[in-house]
Amino acid sequence: MAGDAGPAPRDVPVSAAADVTLSPEESRLVGLAGDTAAAMADIRGLRLLREVRRGVMDRDAIVARLRQKTAREYPPGEIVLEGELYKRLGLLPEAMDYERTMFDLLEEQVAGFYDPDEQTLYIAGWLPAAAQPGTMAHELTHALQDQHFHIGRYTHHVRGNGDAQTAAMAVIEGDATAAMMDFSLRPLGRRVQDLPDVTAMVASQIESSDQVRMRAAPRALRETLLFPYLAGLTMCSRALREGDGYSRVDALLARPPASTEQVLHADKLSAREAPVVVPVKVPPALAEGFEVAYHDVLGELGARLFFYGSMPDERAHAAAQGWGGDHAVLLVPRGSMTSAGDAGVNLSANALPRDVLLWTVALDPVAGAQGAAADAEAVDFAEAAAAVLARRHGARPAVTIAGAAAARDVGGGRVSLVARSGRRVLVAERVPRAAAAAVVRSALEE
Repeated sequence: MAGDAGPAPRDVPVSAAADVTLSPEESRLVGLAGDTAAAMADIRGLRLLREVRRGVMDRDAIVARLRQKTAREYPPGEIVLEGELYKRLGLLPEAMDYERTMFDLLEEQVAGFYDPDEQTLYIAGWLPAAAQPGTMAHELTHALQDQHFHIGRYTHHVRGNGDAQTAAMAVIEGDATAAMMDFSLRPLGRRVQDLPDVTAMVASQIESSDQVRMRAAPRALRETLLFPYLAGLTMCSRALREGDGYSRVDALLARPPASTEQVLHADKLSAREAPVVVPVKVPPALAEGFEVAYHDVLGELGARLFFYGSMPDERAHAAAQGWGGDHAVLLVPRGSMTSAGDAGVNLSANALPRDVLLWTVALDPVAGAQGAAADAEAVDFAEAAAAVLARRHGARPAVTIAGAAAARDVGGGRVSLVARSGRRVLVAERVPRAAAAAVVRSALEE
């Protein structure tokens, strides 16, 4: 994935502009970025600690730069495994080339970007003049965030940290979107917190934009990509309405929410309700034949995505809202992975056709309830998960597995199942039937 990063950007701080010969249009854009940086520092109440390196690039060069950045952050084979985990959950079509699809979406949406690693703003030279100020306002807010809060620590992929990273990105993108809107509203004497339903307005603008690939993408991808901007904007605009300028947003940047649950629920964020840690483990019944290929925490957002498509959104949200913690683990046959260097892996041809998914979810207790009533959220989650199982594998015969609430024979001596014990729920895909009951017992142990 590293490949050729394309031509070097014409990145010139204003103080060094004389060292590089720029075209008139490049000079205009570099100058506009300097003016916009000063304006954003004023809007955000964050002093510009140093000049922001910036340069103008064409679309191909910026896409190549983003590919290089992704290759730095994802070890070899990591994106393929991430996509496979999503496929096992039913979020993506089996035949989808996940890596290619993500880069196609990236190429369609790219409009310049700020790179925290290089502390450089890459200006999209092909954008219409009218679109440049707003785009720069958004990306230069990232530069200010980085100078004061070092956002690069939140933007790098870390296996097993997906939900926390998405939550942190919601602050980063929500803040930048709010600040960009304040930049646009400033000449009118208005502020983003004055708008009655700012998130719905932005969502409508995105929906009406000319992004063919985004509209055609599976819902799980669309929701995942847009969540930091839309849910993040809701969270940050709420912080702005609470007063003190952007100080409450700054506090969120200094200490981001720990989960998408906190992003979605103001009371959870206020209480800083910590996610339940669900460890990664291979059940003893599978340990001899399987090993961990990939794992991640999906969060309440991931739970919503799992339920979408099998039930109305309102029901999906209700089933997911009891989320307290989780871990999804993708297992492959032992010996089917070899090291690719740089912490990456190579997979043999028979690895993914024989993989197994185990997703263990810990649900919150019902506040004030005692005994079995305290497990009501888990009961609801398990019932909704069984509905997903029935929709995905309804043509397959139902089977009885000790400890499972529902199970289907999916062929090849494998079963898919849902099980619950107390406030823990297991969703398992393609488990060897002979080991299924033992997997249920060990996976649901507290």
